Amino acid sequence: MKNAEMASMPSVAKRSGWYYGWNIVAVCVLSNIAVAAMPINTLSLFLRPWSADLHVSISTILLIGLGGFGVGFALLSPIIGIFADKYPARLLFSVGLIGMALFSLAVSLVDASWQIFALYTILLPVFVSCSAAVTANAVVSRWFVQRRGLALGLTALGRVTGGIVFPPIVAALMPEFGWRAIWRFSGIIIAVVIAPVVICVLRDRPTARDGLHYAIGSHSKPLHHASSRTSNLGWWEVFSRRNFWLLLITYLPMNALHEVITHNLVPIAASHGLSQLTAGNLLALVNCSYITVTVIAGLLSDRFGNRLPLSALAVTTAIGGVVLALSQTAPAIAFGVVLIGASGGLWPLLAAATAVEFGANHVGRALGLLLLFFPVSIVAPSAVARAQELTGSYTPGLIGLAVITLLGGMVCLFMREKTSGSAAVPA
Repeated sequence: MKNAEMASMPSVAKRSGWYYGWNIVAVCVLSNIAVAAMPINTLSLFLRPWSADLHVSISTILLIGLGGFGVGFALLSPIIGIFADKYPARLLFSVGLIGMALFSLAVSLVDASWQIFALYTILLPVFVSCSAAVTANAVVSRWFVQRRGLALGLTALGRVTGGIVFPPIVAALMPEFGWRAIWRFSGIIIAVVIAPVVICVLRDRPTARDGLHYAIGSHSKPLHHASSRTSNLGWWEVFSRRNFWLLLITYLPMNALHEVITHNLVPIAASHGLSQLTAGNLLALVNCSYITVTVIAGLLSDRFGNRLPLSALAVTTAIGGVVLALSQTAPAIAFGVVLIGASGGLWPLLAAATAVEFGANHVGRALGLLLLFFPVSIVAPSAVARAQELTGSYTPGLIGLAVITLLGGMVCLFMREKTSGSAAVPA
């Protein structure tokens, strides 16, 4: 009888053909590019023109813009995390991408610093939360148990793919067209091209016709990504988990150092006499490292789990911070930013570790609570910029963050990771 039942479900066991979950990964990457490329990946290139046109210091722009976004994003993440586990992904992504198109057009019209604050604090967190980060990781986690680390690693590429492509383009086009035209064009592309594609492709979870060969655990050998499902997971239960706090201590300083470089690299390069075009290329180099290590981290997660890769990334990022702080030449600066760019691997590892600890159906809620503390790292760029304005050097801020990042990597070694179990077949 059991053999007959197994024969009646060939699609579950069959491993040939294209799995639709990879389409989900692809549109999540596309959506991440749409929401991160202009307001986050290339922000450093807009600091000087905004400072000149809006008559405000760079540190203030970073504080009211990036800092405001960080606070808004953090406060919204737990709520959007619940929505990501409960409501259709297509609805959330629609709100996010259409909103991003309107956001880009609105930025092109700003003429006062308070408008940057309003856009980055009130609107941008909503749109990013709905169409990237928590929502993307939640939907991908539902589509994968086997090769989940790779799937999450590829999903995270969208956050920085735009950072490889766009900084050199924006740096080259800025003198010719100005920053306002660049933002308008970005909004049009999101509305006309990206949003329709993402909305049409998205589906919430796999069914039997999709094969399910990536969505269920193998019974022939244990999968460290497979985890049990619970009917309800309250915020207090998430906060009571030891691994939650260890993940938090590990990722915050690592992300802080990366944010500092991403948003201060142009001024740092200028302080060493490097041109804006060179700074744009350095930004692309950061993101090349980021994107490469993100994929590798996903593969390592599938092979070894998340604890050791996370710790190794923290150490690598800390070394990069020290190298950059002490560098005086372009090659040395490039080496430092490459090491810091490796921190990109933290995102698939963080999402995978969350899925292991809390289950795929609760990734949105748990990851949202981890991101509640995001402002701790997002204010670092403004703090380091302010320290430079007071002391004339970026070195103290970079060294301090590097030490804290190293300590976070050591703490990560105390994380206890589940190594076996089986996931329920998605409904």
